[in-house]
Amino acid sequence: MRKYIFAISFLGLSIILNGCSDKLDILPKDQIITDDFFAKGTSEEIESAVNSMYQRLQSSYMYNLRMWTLDIVAGEGRVGNEAGGNGLETTQLSNFNATSDNSGAKELWRGPWAGISRTNWVLNNIEKSKKVSSDKINQYKGEACFLRALYYFNLVRLFGDVPLITTQQTAGDDLQVPRTSKDKVYDQIISDLTQAVDLLPAQYQNTIDIGRATKGAALGLLSKVYITLKQYDKTISTIETLMSLNVYSLNLKYQFNFDDLRENGPESLFEVQYEKDITAYTEFDILGQGAWHHEFMSPLAPINIGGKWGNFGWFAVYPEFVQSYESGDLRKAISIWSKGDIYQGWAYDPTCSLTGYNVKKFLCRNEGVNRAMDSPLNFPILRYADILLLYAEALNEIGRTAEATAAATTANDGGPLNRVRVRAGLPNVNILDQTQLREVIRHERRMELAFEGGHNWFDLVRYGNNGDYAKEYFTKIGMTNFTTPKHLLLPVPLDDIDANPNLRPQNPGY
Repeated sequence: MRKYIFAISFLGLSIILNGCSDKLDILPKDQIITDDFFAKGTSEEIESAVNSMYQRLQSSYMYNLRMWTLDIVAGEGRVGNEAGGNGLETTQLSNFNATSDNSGAKELWRGPWAGISRTNWVLNNIEKSKKVSSDKINQYKGEACFLRALYYFNLVRLFGDVPLITTQQTAGDDLQVPRTSKDKVYDQIISDLTQAVDLLPAQYQNTIDIGRATKGAALGLLSKVYITLKQYDKTISTIETLMSLNVYSLNLKYQFNFDDLRENGPESLFEVQYEKDITAYTEFDILGQGAWHHEFMSPLAPINIGGKWGNFGWFAVYPEFVQSYESGDLRKAISIWSKGDIYQGWAYDPTCSLTGYNVKKFLCRNEGVNRAMDSPLNFPILRYADILLLYAEALNEIGRTAEATAAATTANDGGPLNRVRVRAGLPNVNILDQTQLREVIRHERRMELAFEGGHNWFDLVRYGNNGDYAKEYFTKIGMTNFTTPKHLLLPVPLDDIDANPNLRPQNPGY
């Protein structure tokens, strides 16, 4: 598998990467200098242009840091190492007292725009390519549509109305773009994903292409869009189309999803590809190809007390979350460091954590502390277990409760809810009351998808009506600062509003 396909590798070309700087216009100046690049480029150069669309997913503004800090905001834990003000922006977000200059919200806002700019550049120019086959052009268009939809899906869920840009921007264009209603943004997301489903292959025959967007990835993301919009019939039909591909199944063991030797496996619809850079980039470089999760999430433990597996300790898991696992749930030991855990000769010390627990799920067994911020472990964005639980949810919501809870004997037979539970070592659920089952499915999603890039945050926001479910949930776990409608969205960065007044009005309450 060629994990470096997502690196930017425009040999001999120049690309302006203002989209990766701290100061960012609403539209990153992210254009290839040569106007006729696609018309004159070789097939290798065109492929590099397509690969550049993926790079932003790797950055700390997205899945290398900010997207998974939403799990802290969702109440799964707290910033575990606050020395010198570390993680203050995340603490403010999770305490629901952040203001419009919060740097975490700013990075979540700014993260996708360079990726969107590159997808527009490809979509607006790829058909000019003379060295690429028509089949390959269609594939590249499908990849661009999928990625643009993913970038926008994150933006619209976090910020509501956002500028909708589908054309290639140039220096002469008016960059003071206003926000577009979220309904129209969702229409574009659905349109992009529908086109991606038509254009992308179910699987790649060439192993070096594994990791690119596929038909299944587009269908999986589309099902998440539909359920966010509470369009349950469309959710079900989309997932059943995905199932008919006969490509995906649950991994035999939960931990296989987080094993750097088993990446892009049968359960993976789409994941961010990482690899060790060795020397290509310095620590904390957001263009780096290595993952940060190993170092950030591992326990705060110095080497002199046996801390080969101890690094920043940035995600301390709340006891409430740990106690939410059912007895016998195999996912607990895979996901969380607890007292008594021993890994490759190192015994976990609960005093390393402010809560007594840390995230273990993204521990990369082949990484120590020889060079920080350089794990090869991929990060999952879409897993089949996620889709199965969405299927169970949608079935239950339209009254097909018995189908959602059909008994399972293995991870790959029976109803969607119980398939996930059996893999976790848990008994079948046979509840037929819709209201009771709704809560069971929500709990199952919380435990199955813990720490995986904000799934639980987005679920909390979409459940119920106008944030009533989220407010009740946060009150129950003692986080009483949460208010609606304010905390259903993040603030648009004040710096960006000052630079572009057309981004007004600010989100409610900020």
